[in-house]
Amino acid sequence: MIKKYLKWVVFGGLFLIPFVPFLVDSSLFFPFITTKAFAWRTIVEIIFGAWVILALFEPEYRPKKSIILYSLLSFMLIIGVADIFGVAPLKSFWSNYERMEGYITILHLGAFFIVISSVFKDKEWKAWWNTSLAASFLMVLYCFMQLAGVFEIHQGGVRVDGALGNAAYLAVYLLFHIFFALILYMRENRGSFMKWIYGILVFLQAVILYYTATRGAILGLLGGLLIVGILNFRNAEQKGVQKISRIGITLFVVLTVVFLLARNTDFVKNSAVLSRFSEISTSQIKTEGRSFIWPMAVKGVMEKPILGWGQDNFNYVFNEHYDPAMYRLEPWFDRAHNIFLDWAIAGGILGLLAYLFLYVALLVSIWKHDKDFSYLDRSIITGLISAYFFHNLFVFDHLISYILFISILAYVHSRTGTQNEVIKVIDNKKIIAFVSPVAVIGLIFVLYTVNLKPYIGNQSLIKALQAVQGNTESQQKTLGFFKTAYNNSRLGRPEVVEWLVTNAQPILSSNISTSDKNDYFTFSKEAINKQLEELPTDARYQIFAGTFFSKTGFPDEALKHLNIAKTLIPGKQAVYIELGSAYLNKGDATSALQSFKQAYELAPGYTTGQIVYLIGAIYAGDSGVVNQMSSIIPESTLVTDDRITSALMNTKNYNALVQLLRRRIDLKPTDPQGYIGLSATYIKMGDKNSAIGVLRNLEATIPSSTDQAEQYIKGIEDGTLK
Repeated sequence: MIKKYLKWVVFGGLFLIPFVPFLVDSSLFFPFITTKAFAWRTIVEIIFGAWVILALFEPEYRPKKSIILYSLLSFMLIIGVADIFGVAPLKSFWSNYERMEGYITILHLGAFFIVISSVFKDKEWKAWWNTSLAASFLMVLYCFMQLAGVFEIHQGGVRVDGALGNAAYLAVYLLFHIFFALILYMRENRGSFMKWIYGILVFLQAVILYYTATRGAILGLLGGLLIVGILNFRNAEQKGVQKISRIGITLFVVLTVVFLLARNTDFVKNSAVLSRFSEISTSQIKTEGRSFIWPMAVKGVMEKPILGWGQDNFNYVFNEHYDPAMYRLEPWFDRAHNIFLDWAIAGGILGLLAYLFLYVALLVSIWKHDKDFSYLDRSIITGLISAYFFHNLFVFDHLISYILFISILAYVHSRTGTQNEVIKVIDNKKIIAFVSPVAVIGLIFVLYTVNLKPYIGNQSLIKALQAVQGNTESQQKTLGFFKTAYNNSRLGRPEVVEWLVTNAQPILSSNISTSDKNDYFTFSKEAINKQLEELPTDARYQIFAGTFFSKTGFPDEALKHLNIAKTLIPGKQAVYIELGSAYLNKGDATSALQSFKQAYELAPGYTTGQIVYLIGAIYAGDSGVVNQMSSIIPESTLVTDDRITSALMNTKNYNALVQLLRRRIDLKPTDPQGYIGLSATYIKMGDKNSAIGVLRNLEATIPSSTDQAEQYIKGIEDGTLK
């Protein structure tokens, strides 16, 4: 009886996995990532624990041996060693909430591979692929609802992202399922009902893939289908397939030529999807993030060529080789946006070769075992792997694509592997009696430490961030939520620390009690210091520490951390900007100006760098720099940036401030802030009549501001506003 229940657990869990991509829990931090990861890990842990006991009872469910299994185990071993000897082993093991990868995910992928490849036979595999395709059909329907405006596109814009929250993630999900459906389509008899179903599904998925506007996946699909066509160009076994292949290749060439001829037409330029392909050029590529981070990654591999830096440590390479011209891009990159460079960074040349050999092992297995796969099956799987390979040249993998890739490996392994005689002889009842309770205890422990505690910690982080934005009563609970998030799990702790110190200023300036503020500051200080003890060479957390201490009134402590950050990422303007701010908080305007100057000179075209250099000159009283920057910064920015007006107010440059605010009113007459700022300046100058006159002008120009203006006028007249 127990074997029956174990089978239900294992097979039931495996058939739940195709629906994991739909899971999104809005109560979690990074809900599109963490919800799926927590659910999938829980399923894998349960089915693996049940499988261990089942395999002891039933030899038919024990692992087989194959080149694919050995390749996967070699990859896991090499990456594990690379993580241990990498820059930050704990970080490499746990990863973070944003990615939910790390070695913990590799272990789960390995467990998933072992279970599904050991228990599934051809009948179960067909049912599982059909289940996954049924799930993909639901995803397609969801995406059509997004296109129709019924459901929102989570990323915004026009690129559909389904329940995955990212167009590129959805694209590779569809890419796999198009080829899955194509294999089953070609296996069906001509005119059968299921053949129609598979054909329609291929078409619908291709349409949605188009609307993801993911160039790598779309080109990968076309290239993969081209390879299928080339492999079947002389398919003597199936004349119909040979004919379709020749027509497809011809059509591919014609469409390519037509697109190249029409790429500059209005039709293409006005298409949100086609325009992304027409814009591909050498000059356009040079402005993208990949043009900066790929060379960085290559340099990083050359620095640690054998075993690399460990998983989730690309940021150290990014810090070391940061180019100041990257100010136009997102501030931090934790991936090389090329899976092969990512594995080369994580595991060095050995890690990259081990990863590449997974593709080799797969292709060798299908082409060597011609009795297990038809020629058409082999050609379609080859097309799929080629498409996936090409797509991965431009992106990094995520949980769902990992699962699908491992599924293909497991499928081929289960059909080509041979029985492992060593495992087959384990039939001792004493061993079974010992292993079974150990497996149950181990499962409970893993579920608690790997999923339950991190899940609670993740929810607590969201509650903390929500509490910060709430009223005083809510803000009083913020520290409690942060403490739960911090103490509950090692997974996500760096992100908890990041948000803890980032929100220090609003909490410390709120209306909560002084005792609560002191507790918040003390815990934040301890947390960021512990984070730096663990990751002393992570520039990002040195910057967070510097900013935290600067804004909480400890400029000397801030300068210590920011100067460390400057040595770790010397090309990043944000470091010099924070240094300048810390010097200003210390009252050292001369040193502040020097730091702001360095930020500006790293990339003179950077508007923020121009502004802070101007601000530094205002505080330092350097009229030459003030005039220089005032002539460079666009007037619309110059007169509307509140940081500049604050600097002029703080340094009592009232005449310059009056001119600036008058010009703001001229440029933006319907913005009340210009009038209010000008009135406040006149009050500081002791000119009450002019201050009231500006507010009267505000009432006349913007009638909706009358109540506010009258309140200010009353305050001026009775002397409460000074």
